[in-house]
Amino acid sequence: IFIILKSQMPGTPRIRSLRNRFLVFSQLIVAALVAYSRVYLHYHTIAQVVAGAFVGTTLGCVWYYFVNYYFTKYVPFIIEHPFGKYLLICDYVPIPHLIHFQYENEYAEAK
Repeated sequence: IFIILKSQMPGTPRIRSLRNRFLVFSQLIVAALVAYSRVYLHYHTIAQVVAGAFVGTTLGCVWYYFVNYYFTKYVPFIIEHPFGKYLLICDYVPIPHLIHFQYENEYAEAK
């Protein structure tokens, strides 16, 4: 769900959007195969698998909503709080290419 919502943001390149949709489709296929294997191996019944999928999807949607619409307004407070500093909590959202940024900084630090 997160990938679908973020891939449809204005200004998202078409290639990235197609890649993200492929990733979502792949995840759905893998989830279906895992669900099938749980029933096939007699670890769960079909009702248990359906209930688990429903509960997992519901909790995932609730978590997404909570983090993106409720929790974000408290991020600056948490980061500036002494306990947040003790845990070294940082906000990496403003950094567009986080992996590249981390690589460059760690490479420079290692020299």
